[in-house]
Order: sequence, then C-alpha cells, then structure tokens
Amino acid sequence: MPADRDLVEQKLTDLLGSRTIPEGGPVHEAMRYAVLGGGQRVRPLLALRVGRLLGADAGRVLEAAAAVELIHCASLIVDDLPCMDDEQWRRESPTVHVAFGEATAILAAFGLVALAARSMVEDASDCPHLRERVRFQTRLLQCLDCSGLIAGQSMDLELRGERRESARTQLTELKTVPLFLLAAQAGLAFAGADQRRERGIMRYAREYGIAFQMTDDYLDGELDNWDYLNEQYERTRAAIAPFGRHGRPLVELIDYLHAKASEKDRRHR
Repeated sequence: MPADRDLVEQKLTDLLGSRTIPEGGPVHEAMRYAVLGGGQRVRPLLALRVGRLLGADAGRVLEAAAAVELIHCASLIVDDLPCMDDEQWRRESPTVHVAFGEATAILAAFGLVALAARSMVEDASDCPHLRERVRFQTRLLQCLDCSGLIAGQSMDLELRGERRESARTQLTELKTVPLFLLAAQAGLAFAGADQRRERGIMRYAREYGIAFQMTDDYLDGELDNWDYLNEQYERTRAAIAPFGRHGRPLVELIDYLHAKASEKDRRHR
C-alpha cells in the first residue's frame, strides 16, 4: 500500500499546486490544508486496486482516484461546519472552519468540488478517452446530489439520539457508501470490464464501504457488537471471492480493517 499511497499524495499535491488558484490566498491555503493534512486515502487506494485488477490504464485511474479524494475532503469540510456537526478537530488538527473561518471553509469546499470536476476533463490531449472522462465526471457529480451525499447529510441533520441510532444503516448507505462506489467506478472507468465483473466490483465496494463505517463506529465505541462486525467482514470477502487470487489486493483492504478492529477486541477481553 505505501507505493500506491505515495502516488496518491503526489497527485493531490500536484492538483493543489499554485495553478489551482494562481493568486493563492486563504481559500487556496484552506483547500491544501483540508486535503494534504493527512488521511487514510482508502478511497483512492480502492480505485487504484480495482483499476489494476481489471487492467485499466494506471495514470488515468490515478486522476479519477484523486478526484474522489477531493470530493471526500470537501464533504468533510461541510460535515464539520458549525451549522452541521460543529466539529472542532479533524485528523488531530483544527477543522478547516476553525483554522480559516467559516466563510473561507465553505469557499474551500466549493473549490475542491470544482477542482475535482475540472481535473477529469482538463487534459485535452486525452481525446480517445474523453467519453470515459465525461462519464466519470457525471458520476462524480451525481455522488454529491440530492440522492447521494447531500441526502445523507440532510438526514443526519434531521435525526438525533435514538432516531439516529435506528437509522444508522440508512445513513451509512447515503453518507459513506456513495464515495466507495465512486472509487470503484474510478477504477472501472477506463477498464472496459464486462457487466458481470462490474457488478462484482460494485457489490464489493458497497460491502467494503459498510465495513469501513462499521469499523469506524466500533473503534469510536458507537458499535459494540463484534459478531455483527465480523459478519460484515465475511460478506465483504465473499463479494470479491469470485475474482479468485486476482482479488487478493482487495481482500487485503478488508483484512486491514479486520486487524484494526481485532486489536481493540483483544484489548477489551
């Protein structure tokens, strides 16, 4: 994973260079702060591994994978705002609105969404794959719309206490899963996979997204049913099983989550 992660970090750094907002300023600084201040990069790593599994062009997949991460970081900025979850800390650092002010944070989120969309169609020299680029750009924007992340955030605002707990699964489907599906689509976009393989990858991405959120909840103490979590890990492995040994890099992603949760489980026995 380190080599892939290095590729992702370099691509994000390049995208957020001075050409993004030539005059620089606080919005540009806030965009860089939001993206380059750490993070697990699980979504772009998923995209790269899906692309490699299916034989897609690595450079094009990397561009799409980076766009997914920009959207993810924009969603975190919005999620942390005082009018949303009012979070003060993210990745052990002050949240963007705390560090730069609420207005600049909102503009930075807009800037990241615009950069993600623009990055997919900016390379005019890649005419042979323009259709794939535009199609993925459309999926990227659909991920944000009122049936995706916006719907999830709206539901999150409406639900509190016991009502939120009972809707946890639906919230995961709307707030977490869409970006994992988008990451898988980033790997699929330039691969030309048949429908059977595409369905298999998308099923895995959905189960992996659910497993990721459940692991996060388990580590935060919001979920305490180890058996329930372990069943989700097995569902995720089963989803990629039809790919045999070629699916091993995707199995490793779920093994990593399993190991993190298992460590906590052992400590509390």
